[in-house]
Amino acid sequence: MLPLFQGMSRNDIENVVAHTRLGFSKHGKNKVVINEGKKCVNLCFLMQGEMEAVTNAYDGSYSIGETFGAPAMIQPECLFGLKQIYTKTFIATTECRMVYIGKNEVTKLMAEFDIFRINMLNILCTKVQRLSHMQWQKPPQDIRRKIFAFVEKRCQTAVGHKTMKIKMEVLAEQIGESRINVSSCLAALENEGLLKHSRATMDIPALERLNE
Repeated sequence: MLPLFQGMSRNDIENVVAHTRLGFSKHGKNKVVINEGKKCVNLCFLMQGEMEAVTNAYDGSYSIGETFGAPAMIQPECLFGLKQIYTKTFIATTECRMVYIGKNEVTKLMAEFDIFRINMLNILCTKVQRLSHMQWQKPPQDIRRKIFAFVEKRCQTAVGHKTMKIKMEVLAEQIGESRINVSSCLAALENEGLLKHSRATMDIPALERLNE
C-alpha cells in the first residue's frame, strides 16, 4: 500500500485508516486469490507473502507466470476504464495476506487527498508510458534477445522469476525463428544456467539475465 500513500502525513494516514472501509483476507499456499476475467471492484494490496500472476494468450496457445512479493498493488488499472476486469489469475505461492479498498472508497480518497490522487495517477501513467515506449523500440535481431523481448512485453516487470508454458513451435512462430534455432538457443541458455526447459515449460529464475 505504501506507493499510494507515500508523501502523506501521519495524521492523514491515521485519518484514512480510521474512516476508510477496509477488507482483509488470508490465503493459503497454492490458492487462487483472483481469477482472470473477474470484475474488479476493489483496489487490492498484497501485504504479506508472494504471488504468481498468470496471463494466458487469447488463443490459449501459451501462458506466462511471474512471481512477485509484498507489498504490491494488484492491477490498479483494472479498477477504471473500458474493461474493468482482471486480465491475470493471481495464485498464492506462499501464505498471503490481502487488504481491499472498495472502488467508492478509492474515489473518495482521490477527491479528499491530493497526494493520494497524484500517486495513483503516477502509477497508472507509468504503466501507460512503459507500454507506449515498448512499441517504438528497435526489434531485436538475435534470437536470445527475441526471446527476452517476447517475455518482457507480456510481463508486469522485466526482472525476476518467470514461468512460460509454451510449445517450442509456438515460440518459434511468435518470434519469427525456426524451431531448430529456438531449440539450440534454449539449450545454450540452459547450459548457462539462465533457464530450465522441459515439456513445453520454461522456468526463468531471473529474466533480466537473458538481456545481459
